[in-house]
Amino acid sequence: MNNDITSTLVTTNEKSRRNFLKGFTTMLGGITVGSLLTGNAISVAMAYVPNSDSILTDGKVFNKSQLMLLKQICSIVIPKTDTLGAAEVDTHGFIDNQLFHCHTKEEQKTVLALLKLVNESAKKQLSMSFMKLTSEQQFQLLNDFDLGQQRFNQTQRDDFKLLKQYICFGYYTSEVGATQELRYDPVPGGFQGSIPYKNLDPSWATRGLFN
Repeated sequence: MNNDITSTLVTTNEKSRRNFLKGFTTMLGGITVGSLLTGNAISVAMAYVPNSDSILTDGKVFNKSQLMLLKQICSIVIPKTDTLGAAEVDTHGFIDNQLFHCHTKEEQKTVLALLKLVNESAKKQLSMSFMKLTSEQQFQLLNDFDLGQQRFNQTQRDDFKLLKQYICFGYYTSEVGATQELRYDPVPGGFQGSIPYKNLDPSWATRGLFN
């Protein structure tokens, strides 16, 4: 299994979504997760209560327009399918809260600069802001970031991958992400060395966090 879950931007196709997100649990033991689980990150994440009105006011790090832009990016990275997507569970608000409480000013500035770059790139390449682009244009622009294409450099590509990691972290620590998108077995029933697994099967989660 490929541990780099950020190698390909998820599409609205369910199979692509599964391929993008597979290995997320494995990543929790990797080096990459060090940028997410700083200090009291887990306790702050578990304490966050989603707010459906989070884009109506300025956040702790982002202003309203930045939150709207971030919400739209969240909806593209993890779209709504048979379960709610990242935008519907307020992942954008989660990221704002997480960055404020658990990350440095420099880390906050990295995400702010990325959002600014996304908007400026839309204006430069397509003569309108990101929010005014069609869904296909928005997806293509983010895909260019993801692949380091259209004059986007490796640093910008890495920053976008980091943002996707924040989105995944926020979504899969939400109740929907952990209890509906992932599978759960409260009493696994002992060790089994070999368990049948199909490519589209969900990963496993700890649903008990939300009981």
